[in-house]
Formats: sequence, structure tokens, C-alpha cells
Amino acid sequence: MASLALSMECAANKLIIELRVKKAVYCILISIILSFFACANDDDFSSDGNLSLTFSSATINFDTIFTEMGSATKQFKIYNTNSQSLQIASIKLMNPEKSGFYINIDGQKGPQLKNVEILKKDSLFGFIQVRINPLDSNSPVLIQDSIQFITNGNIQYVYVDAIGQDVHIWRRMAVTKDSVITNTKPLLIFDSLVVKKGATLTIDAGVTIFLKDNAYIDIHGNIEANGSISKPITIRGARFDKIESNIPYDNVPGQWGGIFFYPNSYNNIFKNVHIRNAIGALTFYRSDISKKKATLINTSVQNTSLYDVRATNCSINATNCLFANSQGASVELRGGEYSFLHCTIANYYSWGNRTKESLVLTSSNDPLGKCDIINSIIYGSVSKELAIGQNISSMNYQFINCLIKGVETNEAHFSNIIWNKDPLFKNINNNNDYSYSFELTEGSPAINNADKTYSTSAPTDIKGKSRLSDTNPDIGCYEWSK
Repeated sequence: MASLALSMECAANKLIIELRVKKAVYCILISIILSFFACANDDDFSSDGNLSLTFSSATINFDTIFTEMGSATKQFKIYNTNSQSLQIASIKLMNPEKSGFYINIDGQKGPQLKNVEILKKDSLFGFIQVRINPLDSNSPVLIQDSIQFITNGNIQYVYVDAIGQDVHIWRRMAVTKDSVITNTKPLLIFDSLVVKKGATLTIDAGVTIFLKDNAYIDIHGNIEANGSISKPITIRGARFDKIESNIPYDNVPGQWGGIFFYPNSYNNIFKNVHIRNAIGALTFYRSDISKKKATLINTSVQNTSLYDVRATNCSINATNCLFANSQGASVELRGGEYSFLHCTIANYYSWGNRTKESLVLTSSNDPLGKCDIINSIIYGSVSKELAIGQNISSMNYQFINCLIKGVETNEAHFSNIIWNKDPLFKNINNNNDYSYSFELTEGSPAINNADKTYSTSAPTDIKGKSRLSDTNPDIGCYEWSK
């Protein structure tokens, strides 16, 4: 009897467990069904025509895009801030054949998408690129299009635009005979441009040369860059976008290699040329100082990550030139013969810690035969902006009527020097966008303090303004006026 009672108790317990399991399963199934219907009701798409989308930006702007090369991808977001889900009947790029834009919405490629779902309080990612066909124009051309969104009959637009620029593209180009770059279209250099020994490359006024990452120019022959005040020659990096919201790549150093002048290259001319964004902009290798290596007139070299100018045992003249903002020296002269007249050598590099003074004179292996720095500014952000090697202390160098930041001295090498007075430049990164203007402002100690005797060799400044008025001219490459 006891055994029978125990068997009946076990059977009863087993039945209770089975009933509880079945009840739990039923509850789970009912919960899943209820949840399914709740979600289905929750995701019903509203047909209310008063509901609309919002966008992260009403207009998407691309900077200058070279034709036939494509662009970086721009991203934007599409928001449904409503408490009901929506179905976007159509997302359409309005004129893709002409504009060259194309879109991708959450992984779906255009130019037109239909019945795109966006849940309540949710968002979609949009991506847009552009490829611009040749424009047959030397000047930049504005390219525009729009993306149309239709939701419950409600029509909305996101506008897109880009600047298109035709270019000649050179890849590993070698100039083996006398050649001319004319001002028809800008030139885009990939890898390298090499001017071979015996060849002269002439660059006409108004030409712009863009260089891709680490591209460089090697000069074994010679180069004659003949810009004008109204049509300067520009040599710069190839990026037009922004490294941050307010900082254009045009202000960023180290974007291309530089221009290298080899030992057998002489009689190079840079007149009204603007060079920027290089690693080491102008490198002049050891040469015969009885031959003129280069003449620089009304030329600016700025925003470099190593140096603006480095010359070893060369003969170089620079008049009305600006050399500014390098992590190393703005100008480094290692022996040779030089003349700098009405130049501004200014270094306020702020992309990292500076490593050298603005102007460095050395003579380790080559004697500094002659160096005349006249009516020029040497100034910047460190305590001393002029460095002269001890081994050239008795060499033939002189500073005349200059404004210099450095250790004041009465040595015969220095005459009529204004020491350690701020030249009051117009813009020293005032807007925190790494833009600078080294023009003088009212009250600058450089105003009216140049030696007019020497200015007859530079009657106008870097912008073409006359220096030969009744008063003395100004120190530096810029002449001030109210």
C-alpha cells in the first residue's frame, strides 16, 4: 500500500509540472502574439500629408572638384521626428545626367528610390558623390542639383552644389625640351614633374599648378615662371575641402613634396609666384656661385612643414618676397651669396612646435661669401628669429635698415636696425583658421623706416604699390597706406 501511495504521489506531481509547463508555454505564445500585433500596429505608416521629414542640412556643398576625377563622399541624415512611421514614396536626384551627382540612401543606390521606410523617431543615412565631366572652361564652374523627397504628397528638397574645375593631368611627366605651360587650364600633377638638363620650362602668367600628395617638381634644366601682379602664378596642394569646419586645406602645410633645383640648374626665375602647402617648398642644391641660381621677385612661399627656402652654396637674389610659416626655418642659407631686398621673413607656424628661427645663416662646409639683408623684416613667434652660426661671424654679411627680433647687437654687420618691436602685421591667425596677412597696420614701426636709396631697385611692393613717394618707404615686402 505504501508503495502504491508513493507511486500515485509521483504521478500527481508529474501532472502538476506538465500543466505548469504548458501554462508557461501558452503565456509565452500569447505574449509573442500580442507583441507582434502591438508592433504591427506601432509600425503602421501614416498617410498624414502634414507630416514631413527633416534633414541634417538643407544644402550640401562640395568644394572645387577636378573634372573626371570624382569627389570625396558627403554624408547627411534624414530624420523622421514624428510619432508615426512614414513611407517615403520617392527619393529622386533631379538632374544627375547633367550634374554628375549620385546618391546612396541607407545602402540603396539612386538616382531614384521608391517606397523607402523610415520609422517614427528614426533616421536614415544619405551619401552623395559627384563626378564632373569636362567643362571646356579655364574658370571654375558652379554645378547644382537637388534631391527630391515625396512623403504623403509632401514635396521637400535637399540642395547640392559643387565647383567644377577643368585641369590638364600630368603623371610622372618629363620635360625634355623647351616647353611652355599656357594659361588654358590649371595643371594637376600626380607623382612628379621633371625638367631635364638643357630644357627650359616657361610658365605663363595666371597659371595654377596643383600637386597631389607627395608630388614634387625636379629641376635639372631651368624654370621661368613669369607671373604678373594681376595674374600671378599659383603652385599649391590639390585639396579644396576643410580639415575642420573653419580650416580650409589651403592653410594646411605638408601637402606636396616641393620644388628641387639640382646642381646643374641655373638662371631660374620666379616672378609674381605664390607657393604654399609644401613639405620643403624651394630646395637649392650646392652649385657654382659664379652663376646665378635663382631670382625671386614678388614671390610668396608659405605654410611648409620643413622650410620655405633652403639653399646650399648658391647665388640667389630675392626682392619683394614673403617667406612665412614653417616648422623649420623660413629661410635657411648654408654658404653661398645672397641678396634679400624688401623681404618679409615671418614665422608664426602653429601646427606644432617650431624647430628653428625664421632666418638661419650657416657655413659648415661652404663659406658664406656674401649676404645682404636690406629693408627687410625678420620676426615671428619665438624669442629669437635670427640665427647666425659662429663660424661665419667674420664673413661678409650685412643687415641694413631691418626690423629684427633677436639678440640686440652693435656689430658692424648691423646698421640702422629696429630691434624687437612688433611689426603689427594685419592678421596673425586672428580667426583661428590658420590664415595670415603680413601686411602692415597703422602704427607699425616698419612704416617709413626703410632706406630709400636701396628702394630704387624695388620701386613697387609685392602688390604693385609705389614706394617712391615723398616719405621713406616701409620695411618689408608690403608698403602701407591708409
